[in-house]
Amino acid sequence: MANILEGSVRRAGNRVRITAQLITAADGSHLWSERYDRQMEDIFAVQDEISAAIASAMKLKLAPQSAAAPRHQPSLPAYEAYLRYRSHQWGFTQESLRRSRECLEQAIELDPEFALPYVGLADHYLASTAVAAMSAHDAMARARELARKALELDPALPEGHAMLGIVAGIYDLDWSEAGRRFGLAVAREPISWHVRTWYSFFYLFPTGRGEEALREAERVLEQNPLDQIANASYAAVLDHLGKEEEAVAAYRRSCEIDPLFWWGWCHLALIHAVDGRNVEARKCAEKAAAAGAHGSPYGMAVSAGTLMNAGETGKAEELLAKLRAHPYGAQNGLACYHLCRGEFEAAVESALEAVDERVPSLIPLVVRQHEKWLLKSPGWPALLKKLNLREKEVR
Repeated sequence: MANILEGSVRRAGNRVRITAQLITAADGSHLWSERYDRQMEDIFAVQDEISAAIASAMKLKLAPQSAAAPRHQPSLPAYEAYLRYRSHQWGFTQESLRRSRECLEQAIELDPEFALPYVGLADHYLASTAVAAMSAHDAMARARELARKALELDPALPEGHAMLGIVAGIYDLDWSEAGRRFGLAVAREPISWHVRTWYSFFYLFPTGRGEEALREAERVLEQNPLDQIANASYAAVLDHLGKEEEAVAAYRRSCEIDPLFWWGWCHLALIHAVDGRNVEARKCAEKAAAAGAHGSPYGMAVSAGTLMNAGETGKAEELLAKLRAHPYGAQNGLACYHLCRGEFEAAVESALEAVDERVPSLIPLVVRQHEKWLLKSPGWPALLKKLNLREKEVR
């Protein structure tokens, strides 16, 4: 990274002061700095003004297509509602999902021509499958429809293409179409950290391009180091590449950022359980449960597995009964339970059944570091075939 853009924003009533400066990374020298005092209604014009000033300072020319294709500028209230959604979306709780959806529906109502909230609503349905709030089949159908609506409004929208790439990969199991869509999403800079996260986690990672996935995840952290999802996605790739100590540290950072981030605690519990560190696994599972993990089959599975490993059979059986009765994602949860228990053949058998559920967390699961255990199972080749993945792509 040759240059760094720093800035601050202060708001007082309807006025905003933006201070921005472009710094040379090597020696900290200033290439350019400016202060902008504007009305809030001018905020998007200020963004364009800053971009043009930086380009001039670096003696760059704006891309011709950027100048020739002006994009819709959303109303400020709609944009603020969209930003509020981003703060709620991936808390992995029913409450956070409810609040994020309210923000997105408000943004769409305020400005129906604003494309990003439609992708945000698609993201909402994707997140809903993580907590098993609805069938993945229903959720992904809605996600596809909403991403297409966003692209009708803004055909070049990277987030729209990226969301269709997610649907193509983890739902249709059409990795070729997923690659095409993600190619469109990352075709030109600047690439948002949100799109980079999706590209790394939902395409490069599951197709076995681990080193590339890691580079993208690292760039995401450069852009947004205090996001728990960015840290957890980075940790998953590290784990897949066999860098377990670094992965554990990254998962812990995600939980430090948000102590109620039960998804991170569950991953930590699973790593410790597979490696036989039962005391640590149980502690992490308890923290996950306290944060609301038992609302998800994955959370119930990890708790049940660590309880069973600790000899608390009765409590484990109670959770397993709830897990098996869950209408969405039960088989995916059972695959995670068997992983915790070190029952790798049973994990693959459950994963084979879980493919039909299309729960998005299944695909990354089978290509993570745990594949070193799973590939020993006789059912491993059949699982790869069902996922439309070739063995050379994940080894």
